[in-house]
Amino acid sequence: MSAVNDLTEETLRSLAQTRAEEQTLLSLYLDLDPHRFATAPARASEIDSLLDGAHREVESGERSHTERQALRGALEHARSLLKEQSWAKGARALALFLCEPLALSQMLRLPHPVTSAFVISDAPFIAPLTESGPVGRVCVALVDERFARVLRGSAERLHEVLSFGDPVHGRQDQGGWSQARYQRSQHEEVKAHLRHVAGTLQRLLQVAPYDRLLIACTEQLWPRMVDELHPDVRAMLHGERLSLDVGDVGIEDVVGATEAVLAEEHRAHEDAALAELREHHGRDGGERAAAGLEEVLRALVERRVGTLLYQADLRPSGVLCPRCGWMGAAGESCPLDGAPLEPRANILEDAVQSAVSQSAEILPLRDRPELGPFGGIGATLRF
Repeated sequence: MSAVNDLTEETLRSLAQTRAEEQTLLSLYLDLDPHRFATAPARASEIDSLLDGAHREVESGERSHTERQALRGALEHARSLLKEQSWAKGARALALFLCEPLALSQMLRLPHPVTSAFVISDAPFIAPLTESGPVGRVCVALVDERFARVLRGSAERLHEVLSFGDPVHGRQDQGGWSQARYQRSQHEEVKAHLRHVAGTLQRLLQVAPYDRLLIACTEQLWPRMVDELHPDVRAMLHGERLSLDVGDVGIEDVVGATEAVLAEEHRAHEDAALAELREHHGRDGGERAAAGLEEVLRALVERRVGTLLYQADLRPSGVLCPRCGWMGAAGESCPLDGAPLEPRANILEDAVQSAVSQSAEILPLRDRPELGPFGGIGATLRF
């Protein structure tokens, strides 16, 4: 079964702009890896463990009465929502954001497993949401000489939205002039079919835009299909053709091929972003790049970040001004308004929120030692 994904760019941006007045916002992440939590009892045990840990955190430590009461309400709401496990179908992980003072109750099913965790803060903990890669809208066309199927969705979950065929005569072998005329007629009928496919993809792009287009067809049909595409559609086309037997292929096979192609593209995109970071940092005094926590936080405060890159397991401490949002690696008072700074156990949470709010690209990296010389975090800058 393909994995469901409720996360959208709009939802991510909305969560990044959400902040409570006190530490009353509960973020929960539940791992639903099918290899470990395929059954309802296994999921129930993981849910109990997660909520029990959150409960102990709520009841311990110094909290105001209003904070503790709000968090108790959030936990009770979480138990109610998670008791019925119908939401688990098709999901590899679950994110849940609850805050009674804000009347916030946001559940997101995710397509990739995450580590089960809870975070109590004044803002949603959204960093794990960025670790699945960019949220994309994918269109896949399966095309032969007579028929076409079009699928839409994400790399992890596709569904068929339409299929159609066009009249194209079969091959015959009569020889002579009649054979030549027949072949010319068949060639034109196939061309009309490909034009029909191209027109359909253009209308879909206009009505329900997609970010990536992949086409599966024979090697012989590929250049003819590409030639028929409108320039706007061709701009969405990813690389080479998908090598699939379009006459006898299931959606799971299409999903597998699509995931592999887009994963390769994402790796190449990471390579390019790292190369750009190294290039900008090494020239012009590094004015178009920030390296290390202090420089990156300064660039985020100045809203100059184009792409934020960091090691996914990085957990740096820092400070935040609750009044103006200034961030730094250390300090006691805000250099902008003099307000007392709040210590943050993981300032990266606030850095990611800031990056999302200024429409920066976010690239959490795993197993990429190239970030080591930059202290595990860097950014390319808009100006």
